[in-house]
Parts: sequence; structure tokens; C-alpha cells
Amino acid sequence: MDKFLEQLDKIKENNPNPFEVPEGYFDSLPSRIQDKIVANSEKRPVFKNILVVLKPQLAFAAAFIGIALISIVTLEYVFKDKTTLPVSNGVYTRIIEVDASEYSEQHFIDVLLDENKQNTEKKNSSDEYINFLVDENIDYTTLIDEL
Repeated sequence: MDKFLEQLDKIKENNPNPFEVPEGYFDSLPSRIQDKIVANSEKRPVFKNILVVLKPQLAFAAAFIGIALISIVTLEYVFKDKTTLPVSNGVYTRIIEVDASEYSEQHFIDVLLDENKQNTEKKNSSDEYINFLVDENIDYTTLIDEL
């Protein structure tokens, strides 16, 4: 440890510190700081004060508008190939408002009953096929193989 301190002393003797504090630096420091504060506190023009206040809001508004424009352009690009209605909105509205009122509740009941009749007719025809196959003694495995 003693050798280390001796070497450190030799280095200090051979290389003096190149940094020095100027004469009277700390004596005049408070007055220089006060002068800079007074110089900076001078009134700025009203336009610069308004600009300092509005700058963050304007940046936020510009970013919001930019994001909205990018979103709109992207959505238009994505949905540009989508087909539209074969009729205009006015015609579609007329169909819904006028034509829908031309149908009565009885009409809807009749349509539902017709669908039920068709289903039973299909069921009856399939029963006829099954009866035919049974009467002719056709093997089910052969039938399944054929299908």
C-alpha cells in the first residue's frame, strides 16, 4: 500500500492538474446567475407565449388527424372489393316500408303451412321408396354399396 501511495505522489509531481478555477469565480457566481435570471424573465412577445401554450395541443390534434386518415385509407383499401346492394338505398327503404305492409299475418301462416305440407310429401315419397325396396326384396347391403 505504501508503494502505491509513493507512486501516486510521483505521478502528481510529474503531471500537475491542468484544470484550475479562475480568480474570483465563486465570488462573482451569484451575481452572474441573477443577471441571467433577469435576462430570461424579460417579457416574450404575446405570439410566442400563445405558441408555447398551443404547441402541444396542435401536435396532439395533428397526430389524431393523421391516425384517422390512415385508418380511413386502410378501411377503404380493405373493403374496396366488397359488393354493394343491387338496389339503391332509396329503393331498399321503399321495399321495407311499403312492400312489407302488403303481407298479412295470414299470408305468413299459409307459407309456413305450405312448407310443412312439402316436408310431409317428401317424407311420404321416401316411405314409398322404402316400401318398394322391401316389396322387391332388395338387400340393404347391396343398396348401401350402390349409394
